[in-house]
Amino acid sequence: MAEDKLAFVFPAFINDYREDPSRGLVAFNEVFQSYLKTAAECTDKKILDFHPESNPLIEDELLNQYISYIYSCSCAHVLLNEGVKPVMMAGYSMGIYAALYIAGSVTFETGLLLIQKAWEAISKTLPHSRYGMCGLIGLTEKDIREITMKHNLNLMIVNRNSDHSFILTGDSFHIRVFMLKAREEGALHVRSIGVTIPYHTNLLDEAAIEFSKTVFTADVHSPGIPLISVLSQDQLEGADRIREEVIKNIHTPFNWLATQQQMFLSGITHFTECGPSMTLYKNSKFIGDAGKFVKWDTLLKESN
Repeated sequence: MAEDKLAFVFPAFINDYREDPSRGLVAFNEVFQSYLKTAAECTDKKILDFHPESNPLIEDELLNQYISYIYSCSCAHVLLNEGVKPVMMAGYSMGIYAALYIAGSVTFETGLLLIQKAWEAISKTLPHSRYGMCGLIGLTEKDIREITMKHNLNLMIVNRNSDHSFILTGDSFHIRVFMLKAREEGALHVRSIGVTIPYHTNLLDEAAIEFSKTVFTADVHSPGIPLISVLSQDQLEGADRIREEVIKNIHTPFNWLATQQQMFLSGITHFTECGPSMTLYKNSKFIGDAGKFVKWDTLLKESN
């Protein structure tokens, strides 16, 4: 891949370790355990109970966010140590924190702090966990809006992965009804994302204001690797712009389709997902002419 231009992309919430390529990779496990110990000292010692097979901690949303962040940081760390250098990066939803750390905008500990304080701000201002999120493949935006109107469902599209792939959020009961009706309408795949917070909606406006108190006092720097906004598809430059993005990220819809297309148009030919599954790769199958995804462990083999 010497002549290709590679981008690192960071997933949001990791709930699937069945295809985890890190098993048996000594370098990854050493880095991961080091980060895990640091995180346990900074956050919650329960995080040390993590094991991808027996106890992935996916039932605890905050611990799962920590683990997702740690895994993504470890993956990118190992790739960088092996000489695999990205020319651009993007963080999908809550993947922004790992992207910021790897770009050099924040320290590992600051990334953990931002995750923690965002959670606390949301819990303080939106205490009732009666929301949900779901992903859908196989229907158009028009189809989705017709279903929600027909059944009087109060739901919001918060991300477009492609013209036939979306993320929705809203009342958990309405999410369940929508999933049922979407399948009846011929959706190829509908799944619950397993979170109880309506991320990327104005329901978190107050939480964003509370969260900003932490963000504006955090030690933030301009990224050392070009970082693309999933909200506006602009390149994020300067500490103030980074702070603005972090705050807006929790209560503003985003567009992964436009983000991946923009990276491709800027010259990116290959993407690698810094995570244990291939969620963003699967999304890319519905995006024509927007670059090729490669598994991160194959890049390690190629670099040796």
